[in-house]
Amino acid sequence: FTVRYTLFSKKVYMNRTVVGLILPAIILVACSKNKDNRVISPEPSSIAGKWNVDTVRVYFYSGAGVFDSSVIGYPVVGLNEPLYFQFNEDSSWSESLVDHSDTIVVTEGIYSYTSANSFTLVYPNASPTRKNEPCDIISLTSSSFVFSKQRPTVFNGTEPGNIKYVFKLK
Repeated sequence: FTVRYTLFSKKVYMNRTVVGLILPAIILVACSKNKDNRVISPEPSSIAGKWNVDTVRVYFYSGAGVFDSSVIGYPVVGLNEPLYFQFNEDSSWSESLVDHSDTIVVTEGIYSYTSANSFTLVYPNASPTRKNEPCDIISLTSSSFVFSKQRPTVFNGTEPGNIKYVFKLK
């Protein structure tokens, strides 16, 4: 009886071991990714549309850090008319000022996404150092778009720095 019980317990132990090793192996093989099935990253949310400028925050940077920041609201009654950005599905864009009943195009060009959180504004008629302007998407919903861009500058004619613009659009 002892030999038979020992053989039975070894058989049960072996069955559990086989199930314990083979079952996870089958699951791993079934879940493994085929090299031909590449994960496609989602397209960035579209910035296409007409976006009215709500506010612009301007930061002034030098090598030592932030000089100053200020908020400019658009439109400022009595100083300027509404400003807006128009991003089109064909990758063209324009920045326009509505002056009473006329629309004045301030600048225009093309844009391209560089990642899900960034894009580049291209100014075709600008000097080579200002032709491409990288922009960061801070937030983007169907009713609000916030992005920033930076430009190099020189303060007091001698100190190099940057000016960062953060546009809040609606």
